[in-house]
Amino acid sequence: MDIHCEHCGSLMRTRSSKQMHPDYRKLYLECLNPDCGARARADFVVTETLSPSGNPNPDYQERLAATVPWRRTDQR
Repeated sequence: MDIHCEHCGSLMRTRSSKQMHPDYRKLYLECLNPDCGARARADFVVTETLSPSGNPNPDYQERLAATVPWRRTDQR
């Protein structure tokens, strides 16, 4: 997944990340352009399973983390 800097358009890399929930990870990004040096935080969220696992985890509950700053609107 390519993420581009909102300031100079260069690629950004993930410097570190924190797993907040099985479905939610915070990414800490930095621009690869040394003249720019911008840093940012991004949220990566798994919103739904499209194909069931052949080796399912019995402890996994498919739901978004309570800490995610938005809610799904496409409730089934």
